Amino acid sequence: MRIRGWLTGLIIFLLAPSLLFASLWFYGNFESVRAIDRSLKGVGLLQALGPLTEEKSRGVPSLEIPDDYHAQLIRFGGPDYADYLDTQLTEFATEEDVSKALRHARSLAISIAALAKISSSSPYETTKLPHLLTEILPSVIIETSKMRENAEHLSTKDTINVWDKMMVPVQGGQFKVAADGAARDTVLLFTDLVGPAADDLRLKARQYREANVAFQTQGAKFLTSTIQAETGTDIVAEPVITAEPMLIEATYTLWQETLDYLRAALIEEKQDTLLAVSLAGAVATAVIFIAFGIGAVLVRALADRTQKEFEKLGFHDPLTGLPNRRALLEALRTVRPSSSSGTSGLVVFDIRQFRKINHRFGDESGDMILRAIASDLTAIAGPKDFLCRTGGSEFALLRRDANSNAAFESFARKVLKKICSVKVVEGQETVIDANAGVSIHKANTALSENILTDATLALRAAKQKGSKELEVFSPMMRAIFESNAETAKEVLSALEHGNIVPWYQPQVDINTGQIIGAEALARWIDGDQVRFPGAFLPAAEDAGYMELIETAVRENVLSLATTLETRDMHGIHLGLNVSASFLEQENVAEEIYAKIVSLGLKPSNFNLEILEAVMIDEIAAMPVKANIARLSELGFFIELDDFGTGHSSISSLRDLKVDRVKIDRSFVTGVDTNPGLQKFTSALINLAKSLDISVLAEGVETEGERLWLQQNGCDYIQGFLVSKAVPEDQILDMIQRQSVLNADGKMYAVTA
Repeated sequence: MRIRGWLTGLIIFLLAPSLLFASLWFYGNFESVRAIDRSLKGVGLLQALGPLTEEKSRGVPSLEIPDDYHAQLIRFGGPDYADYLDTQLTEFATEEDVSKALRHARSLAISIAALAKISSSSPYETTKLPHLLTEILPSVIIETSKMRENAEHLSTKDTINVWDKMMVPVQGGQFKVAADGAARDTVLLFTDLVGPAADDLRLKARQYREANVAFQTQGAKFLTSTIQAETGTDIVAEPVITAEPMLIEATYTLWQETLDYLRAALIEEKQDTLLAVSLAGAVATAVIFIAFGIGAVLVRALADRTQKEFEKLGFHDPLTGLPNRRALLEALRTVRPSSSSGTSGLVVFDIRQFRKINHRFGDESGDMILRAIASDLTAIAGPKDFLCRTGGSEFALLRRDANSNAAFESFARKVLKKICSVKVVEGQETVIDANAGVSIHKANTALSENILTDATLALRAAKQKGSKELEVFSPMMRAIFESNAETAKEVLSALEHGNIVPWYQPQVDINTGQIIGAEALARWIDGDQVRFPGAFLPAAEDAGYMELIETAVRENVLSLATTLETRDMHGIHLGLNVSASFLEQENVAEEIYAKIVSLGLKPSNFNLEILEAVMIDEIAAMPVKANIARLSELGFFIELDDFGTGHSSISSLRDLKVDRVKIDRSFVTGVDTNPGLQKFTSALINLAKSLDISVLAEGVETEGERLWLQQNGCDYIQGFLVSKAVPEDQILDMIQRQSVLNADGKMYAVTA
């Protein structure tokens, strides 16, 4: 008996890993087939969206959406995403402004592709095609239509002012970034594709590139004439208006051809997977059956559940007297909706920048404000509402019978308006700023903690939109959050271990070749691998870790500046990218100034790079602009980054004291050989110089580009021609050598 027992145990020990592996393999392949089927449905929806979008681009005010397409989209979205997709489709169909309607179409395409997980299901060589379909080509269509609209508008104006003249190269630059990006990507992505369909796809790509060149030729005439124009009649607008339909048609044709290729690739992938599954099906089924039997025995042997006594203490917030987060979670687990027909709604409020209030008035005043807000919420809440303080400056209100989604959203906005009122603190009026996130729970279903998670995701989205904003949860928020969650965990660990550090890309005087500065760029040192910003910053921003990353980078930059000072290496500007969250903090200018002076450093040696996105939200931009102005007064060097890629660049130059603009690499690559690009780039340089602002061009990779920029008034450059971004020890060596020009005047890389 003892031998039998040992043998049984040994067999189970040896068999268990095999059973687990077989089960997981079979399940994984089965899930792959289901994933491919869903991806194919998504591709079908995108194919049907194409003709509708093309019709909208011709200026149709209101589209009639076919019933079968609408029904397919609703079924595809399912209970979680149907309403969200339906709203996007309606906004696209009913929007009369062509550019806005096309942006709605792009958002719908992105949502469909994300929910279908097309990239994950596609064969390796086609994994980047969904991005081309949902982001790149739709952007070309949007910017082409916008350029035509600008031509139509400006040609009718009585007077062309300087801001009109600046708008054309800026918007034209947005078009060029999109159109040339599509041309470049089609070459890179289509080269390795195989089969007759791939040849057809490459042909359509060539036709697109030809249409792009033709349109840009006419666009250059439009640009040049606008810069020189005094009135609308001086503008050469008709050629670009005439050329627009041809580029739109070529883009749509390429879009549909790419979708057809992707669909065929997915079908082939599905067939290969089904073959593998069918061959292993019988074996996998037997293995699963055996594993189930063993699992049942183990479950019975190990099933010893114990009842946990519910803790009855610690369910109230001592500061406000309201229930706390634990009480809310318990309510969500135990409370049912108060009626069979009503829905449940949860709204979460958070006070923006509450730390500034504590910092300015002290913790006691901050506590007084929290108690005042709790009192306001208590007064406005209904008798059956569950009100609590979930922590910090965050409050939540649960309504178990919300009557309707619209009614609860309206109630939440009313409460948010009540919170965002003036409070008197130590005799001074203080405006309270807050955000709200709303989640609506379906009727006749039990509440769970998911409603709190969803409301929190909505709150996060509201904070990203700006001051006093409220957002209602949509399933896409959860999908984006989950996709970034794993990366965010790794980022936090990397921060804790000091593995996120700046590398430095040198900036040189275009005439002398002398290093005048270096831009600090975040890098994630992951063992032997170096991860670049695009691989982790989006997830870090979604998780709220950007301030930690900025702090880590800033501390390293200050350390490098101290080293430069001790080695008598003066006159070097170290560039720091600064975000809105950093710039909107009260007294941030004085704090960073004090920190720099305490280290024996000068503000003039730090170049603060302001991203255009910082200036998008006009309300949130008010404290940002005030801090930028103060930083400039204190002696910091102010630079507007990515100049020319967005309309807010214009207002930023008008409203701020900017020392330098950085021309985006999209206006630099190939500028020495591209006459159309030369008109855009020279216009940007001349406009900046007319405002007494110096110009730095990024992304310079060839001697030809450098010479053209030098001849056309550019002051400074950075890019691979000089050096890629390098670690601290290498940038120190470069600065010490200060040798970036050969005797014959040609630039060369200075990396070790």
